[in-house]
Amino acid sequence: MKRRDVLKDLSLLPLAGGIMIPNNSDGKRSVIEATANKEIYESIGVEPIINCRGTFTIIGGSIERPEVRAAMDAAAQSFVQYDELAYGAGKRLAELTGAEWGMVSAGCAAGMKHITVACVTGGNPEKLIRVPDLSGFEKTEVIIPRYSRNVYDHAIRNVGVKIITVDSMEELENAISSRTALIYIFAGGESETGPMSTAAISKIARSKKSRSWLMPQQKT
Repeated sequence: MKRRDVLKDLSLLPLAGGIMIPNNSDGKRSVIEATANKEIYESIGVEPIINCRGTFTIIGGSIERPEVRAAMDAAAQSFVQYDELAYGAGKRLAELTGAEWGMVSAGCAAGMKHITVACVTGGNPEKLIRVPDLSGFEKTEVIIPRYSRNVYDHAIRNVGVKIITVDSMEELENAISSRTALIYIFAGGESETGPMSTAAISKIARSKKSRSWLMPQQKT
């Protein structure tokens, strides 16, 4: 079997230690052991690496468990309506994690962009199709503590928002306004124990939100 035929007919059927590949010549199936995974990459000039960093999108995320590969293959056998799939997956993730909702994204940058768009548009379909032109939008600003600025910032910036960088709690409180779509915080380090921790920022944000809710009532 030629290598290009292997790539063309590759079928992700999870087995113990191998992948099933159809044989075009006689209809039989042969098993390529796990080492063949490297050959698949090398056949297109890509050199496999040894991961000593952990889960990073730039090097392929994670190696899926056999159960995950089996679920992916099972899912690939049917057509579904994507809105229903997103709803069903979100509901199930919420049940498993205890969060309000869940979302599956194509990596970290995609997840950040989706969340930013959701906060900017509020899920309004008419606004969704206008991104990144935010003319006339109420929520157009994202506040980021300086320690949270990182290489993924562009995923937020390309939504079209204005990024406001703050260095203190006072600057943060002054920056929060009716235009604030979200406050972006990088997990770990200063966000856990620093003076601008997630807990401290959440307290300020909730206070600001509560006051904004009360203002219309006070006016009436």
